[in-house]
Amino acid sequence: MASRPVLLMTVLLSFQLFITTSLSQTSQVSDRDLAALIKIREHFGNPNLFPGWRPGTTCISWWPAACNEQGRVTKLFLDNLLGIKELLTVNSTLPPAISELEMLETLSIMSIPGLHGPIPESYGNLRHLSLFNIIATNVSGSIPASLSRTNLTSVSLSKNKLTGPIPRSLQKLPYLSYFDASYNDLVGTIPPGLVRSTPDSPAALQLDGNRLSGTIPRSYRFERNSMEFRVANNRLTGDASFLFGRHKTVSGTIDLSGNKFRFNLTGVEMPMHLGFLNLSHNRIYGGVPVSLRETRVSVLDLSYNELCGEIPTGGHMVQFKAAAYEHNKCLCGTPLPPCTNGR
Repeated sequence: MASRPVLLMTVLLSFQLFITTSLSQTSQVSDRDLAALIKIREHFGNPNLFPGWRPGTTCISWWPAACNEQGRVTKLFLDNLLGIKELLTVNSTLPPAISELEMLETLSIMSIPGLHGPIPESYGNLRHLSLFNIIATNVSGSIPASLSRTNLTSVSLSKNKLTGPIPRSLQKLPYLSYFDASYNDLVGTIPPGLVRSTPDSPAALQLDGNRLSGTIPRSYRFERNSMEFRVANNRLTGDASFLFGRHKTVSGTIDLSGNKFRFNLTGVEMPMHLGFLNLSHNRIYGGVPVSLRETRVSVLDLSYNELCGEIPTGGHMVQFKAAAYEHNKCLCGTPLPPCTNGR
């Protein structure tokens, strides 16, 4: 039987070997991430970008990349608003090497007008990716269906030049609660079940300023959990009244303006906590719903529809000006001219 000093020495040597091996493995893994960062910098063609991304450096000098405790890159922020002025001079496509950062959870690319070309399909290999932003660039092409292989919870692809339909494969993302692809050139229909609402994560769908058509899927008929819904200035049609409901906890925005929706607004029960409602420039008929009096709506626009009848009074209806009701079929009453016997 080994003596205690010998046993203790054996344990210490084993622990030292474990630490040395672990550090070596961590270093090798981190070196792979650094190699990917160097490829990204070289892809942009500007040697002055990201001076910390060079051989022999460690994660502490890799900003705007951030690492976890194991030294793996988990966040990457490419954003000229962070003070990286050289990004304003970039004239490049998106670097495919970003997909080599295999532990990446956050990828945010913003306000780089020189970025163009498609989103690489290989970004779908980032299985840990949770937050994905590409905002205010000239990136074009389609939204990759391969993103359905990631772990996305939040996506913002606004103010780019994206085309084609929204991939239905994104329905497979079980935790996606925020999706913003506004102000692109997307076509086709809105996929059902694209975002999901939970008590901890209210859903938001923002698709303003595209060329989407068809009807809104009824999967967005959230009964209890809150949701923000913006689809202004598309080519959508049909009945969208199911988005509303007296007991729904929609607390933010419903913006359906600039489409071709057609439904009777008279009996629609407005969510009590709704703050912003824009139904303008549609084909909505009927009257202004009485339920508006008891809501928290502070911004209202029902103009340019086919509404008729007397505008309800009472509650906080007094705050809405005439512009909220103008260019309808035959609305009358405060703040518009008084109703006559024929109206």
